[in-house]
Amino acid sequence: MNHTVVIIGIGIVCLIAAACAGCIGAGPGTPAGLPPSPTPTAPAVQAGNIVVNEEQNTATVTVREGNSITVRLQENPTTGFTWNLGASPGLQVVSDSYIPSDTTGKLIGSGGTHVWEISAQSVGGQTIHAVYRRPWEQATGNETAFFLSVVVV
Repeated sequence: MNHTVVIIGIGIVCLIAAACAGCIGAGPGTPAGLPPSPTPTAPAVQAGNIVVNEEQNTATVTVREGNSITVRLQENPTTGFTWNLGASPGLQVVSDSYIPSDTTGKLIGSGGTHVWEISAQSVGGQTIHAVYRRPWEQATGNETAFFLSVVVV
Protein backbone atom coordinates (compact mmCIF):
# COMPACT_ATOMS: atom_id res chain seq x y z
CA MET A 1 0.00 0.00 0.00
CA ASN A 2 2.82 2.43 0.90
CA HIS A 3 4.60 1.70 -2.39
CA THR A 4 1.46 2.63 -4.31
CA VAL A 5 1.22 5.98 -2.53
CA VAL A 6 4.90 6.70 -3.24
CA ILE A 7 4.54 5.78 -6.92
CA ILE A 8 1.42 7.95 -7.28
CA GLY A 9 3.24 10.83 -5.55
CA ILE A 10 6.22 10.52 -7.89
CA GLY A 11 3.86 10.44 -10.86
CA ILE A 12 2.15 13.65 -9.73
CA VAL A 13 5.50 15.40 -9.27
CA CYS A 14 6.57 14.29 -12.77
CA LEU A 15 3.32 15.62 -14.30
CA ILE A 16 3.76 18.98 -12.56
CA ALA A 17 7.41 19.17 -13.69
CA ALA A 18 6.43 18.36 -17.29
CA ALA A 19 3.68 21.00 -17.24
CA CYS A 20 6.04 23.64 -15.83
CA ALA A 21 8.79 22.79 -18.33
CA GLY A 22 6.58 23.98 -21.17
CA CYS A 23 6.08 27.31 -19.39
CA ILE A 24 9.74 28.25 -19.51
CA GLY A 25 10.82 29.79 -22.77
CA ALA A 26 13.49 32.04 -24.14
CA GLY A 27 12.45 35.48 -22.94
CA PRO A 28 13.94 38.84 -23.80
CA GLY A 29 17.67 38.88 -23.25
CA THR A 30 17.97 35.07 -23.29
CA PRO A 31 20.59 34.03 -25.82
CA ALA A 32 19.37 31.69 -28.52
CA GLY A 33 21.02 28.31 -28.96
CA LEU A 34 21.75 27.53 -25.32
CA PRO A 35 23.91 24.43 -24.87
CA PRO A 36 22.04 21.23 -24.06
CA SER A 37 21.82 20.04 -20.48
CA PRO A 38 24.68 17.75 -19.44
CA THR A 39 24.06 14.03 -19.68
CA PRO A 40 24.42 12.11 -16.39
CA THR A 41 27.54 9.93 -16.30
CA ALA A 42 26.66 7.77 -13.30
CA PRO A 43 25.29 4.31 -14.00
CA ALA A 44 21.53 3.87 -13.77
CA VAL A 45 20.15 2.74 -10.42
CA GLN A 46 17.70 -0.16 -10.41
CA ALA A 47 14.37 0.17 -8.59
CA GLY A 48 14.71 -0.94 -4.98
CA ASN A 49 18.41 -0.16 -5.00
CA ILE A 50 19.98 2.04 -2.32
CA VAL A 51 23.03 4.13 -3.25
CA VAL A 52 25.45 5.23 -0.52
CA ASN A 53 28.73 7.13 -0.46
CA GLU A 54 31.08 8.73 2.06
CA GLU A 55 28.24 10.92 3.37
CA GLN A 56 26.46 7.83 4.75
CA ASN A 57 29.51 6.63 6.70
CA THR A 58 28.35 5.09 10.02
CA ALA A 59 24.68 5.28 8.91
CA THR A 60 22.08 2.52 9.08
CA VAL A 61 20.04 1.66 5.98
CA THR A 62 17.12 -0.71 5.51
CA VAL A 63 16.77 -2.80 2.36
CA ARG A 64 14.46 -5.60 1.34
CA GLU A 65 15.87 -9.09 0.90
CA GLY A 66 16.87 -9.57 -2.74
CA ASN A 67 17.38 -5.85 -3.36
CA SER A 68 20.78 -4.27 -3.58
CA ILE A 69 23.00 -1.55 -2.20
CA THR A 70 25.43 0.36 -4.38
CA VAL A 71 28.45 1.67 -2.47
CA ARG A 72 30.32 4.51 -4.23
CA LEU A 73 33.57 5.66 -2.58
CA GLN A 74 36.12 8.15 -3.93
CA GLU A 75 39.46 6.50 -4.62
CA ASN A 76 42.82 7.38 -6.18
CA PRO A 77 44.68 4.15 -6.91
CA THR A 78 47.49 6.06 -8.69
CA THR A 79 48.68 7.08 -5.21
CA GLY A 80 48.54 3.47 -4.03
CA PHE A 81 45.49 4.07 -1.85
CA THR A 82 42.59 1.70 -2.47
CA TRP A 83 39.47 0.62 -0.62
CA ASN A 84 39.47 -2.85 0.89
CA LEU A 85 35.75 -3.63 1.26
CA GLY A 86 34.14 -6.48 3.15
CA ALA A 87 30.58 -7.45 3.96
CA SER A 88 28.91 -9.74 6.48
CA PRO A 89 27.81 -13.22 5.26
CA GLY A 90 24.18 -12.10 4.60
CA LEU A 91 25.40 -9.69 1.89
CA GLN A 92 26.99 -10.69 -1.40
CA VAL A 93 29.26 -8.47 -3.51
CA VAL A 94 27.84 -8.86 -7.03
CA SER A 95 30.15 -6.44 -8.85
CA ASP A 96 33.27 -4.44 -8.10
CA SER A 97 34.41 -1.71 -10.52
CA TYR A 98 36.37 1.52 -10.74
CA ILE A 99 35.19 4.57 -12.72
CA PRO A 100 37.94 7.13 -13.41
CA SER A 101 36.99 10.81 -13.08
CA ASP A 102 39.01 11.69 -16.17
CA THR A 103 37.74 9.69 -19.14
CA THR A 104 40.15 11.42 -21.55
CA GLY A 105 43.24 9.85 -19.99
CA LYS A 106 45.01 13.23 -20.02
CA LEU A 107 44.99 13.94 -16.28
CA ILE A 108 47.67 11.66 -14.94
CA GLY A 109 47.16 10.86 -11.29
CA SER A 110 43.49 11.81 -11.19
CA GLY A 111 41.19 9.74 -9.04
CA GLY A 112 37.78 8.29 -9.54
CA THR A 113 35.05 6.30 -7.84
CA HIS A 114 35.15 2.70 -6.69
CA VAL A 115 31.69 1.12 -7.06
CA TRP A 116 30.41 -2.09 -5.49
CA GLU A 117 26.98 -3.62 -6.09
CA ILE A 118 25.97 -5.64 -3.02
CA SER A 119 22.94 -7.93 -2.90
CA ALA A 120 20.96 -8.40 0.34
CA GLN A 121 20.76 -12.18 0.71
CA SER A 122 19.66 -12.82 4.31
CA VAL A 123 17.15 -11.10 6.59
CA GLY A 124 18.62 -9.50 9.70
CA GLY A 125 21.40 -7.16 10.74
CA GLN A 126 24.34 -6.99 8.33
CA THR A 127 27.39 -4.75 7.87
CA ILE A 128 29.52 -3.31 5.11
CA HIS A 129 32.99 -2.10 6.08
CA ALA A 130 35.92 -0.72 4.13
CA VAL A 131 39.39 0.65 4.86
CA TYR A 132 41.23 3.10 2.56
CA ARG A 133 44.94 2.44 2.65
CA ARG A 134 48.02 1.29 0.78
CA PRO A 135 47.98 -2.51 1.01
CA TRP A 136 51.76 -2.81 1.37
CA GLU A 137 51.93 -0.47 4.37
CA GLN A 138 51.45 -1.61 7.93
CA ALA A 139 47.99 -0.75 9.31
CA THR A 140 48.17 1.92 12.01
CA GLY A 141 44.52 2.25 12.99
CA ASN A 142 44.43 5.81 11.66
CA GLU A 143 43.30 4.81 8.18
CA THR A 144 40.13 6.27 6.66
CA ALA A 145 37.29 3.84 7.22
CA PHE A 146 33.73 3.40 5.97
CA PHE A 147 31.08 1.51 7.92
CA LEU A 148 27.44 0.91 7.08
CA SER A 149 24.88 -0.99 9.16
CA VAL A 150 22.34 -2.76 6.95
CA VAL A 151 18.97 -4.04 8.13
CA VAL A 152 17.59 -6.56 5.65
CA VAL A 153 13.84 -7.06 5.90
